[in-house]
Amino acid sequence: MNIDTFQTFLERIDPALTKEEKKDKMVQIADISLFTQCYNTQITFMGCIEYDINIIEQNGIKTGILFCDLNKLKKDSFNPWLYTPFSSPFFRSQTNVDDFWFVFVEEHINPNAKKFTDFIEQNNLTDFYSKIFLLSYFESTLHQLT
Repeated sequence: MNIDTFQTFLERIDPALTKEEKKDKMVQIADISLFTQCYNTQITFMGCIEYDINIIEQNGIKTGILFCDLNKLKKDSFNPWLYTPFSSPFFRSQTNVDDFWFVFVEEHINPNAKKFTDFIEQNNLTDFYSKIFLLSYFESTLHQLT
């Protein structure tokens, strides 16, 4: 995502949101920006303003991408049932999204992928997401886990 697109999406953040909600949206936009840079710069970013999920388009296929910061996993606040509605047939029909991906966001260098694969298995994430990635923020690398 180029800087102009990044700025355009930042400007679309609802001013009525709380300071924390605005910060979360900014992080969400930064995450999708880095993801597209690492995955494929030809992806068209459709939006994230209305939902906690990011919507991209590539070759005519719309994909929803959900980012999960490792800090949420450490706090045991991750509840997979909060995230499964995004992959439901109802949400798919409402947003015209064809596919769903899940992306762990890690801030440390050389993360241990085993903790992520264990988490994927424990929470049956492959039942809801067709691709699962690990995005290492400071290394600017993306690894497909499933």
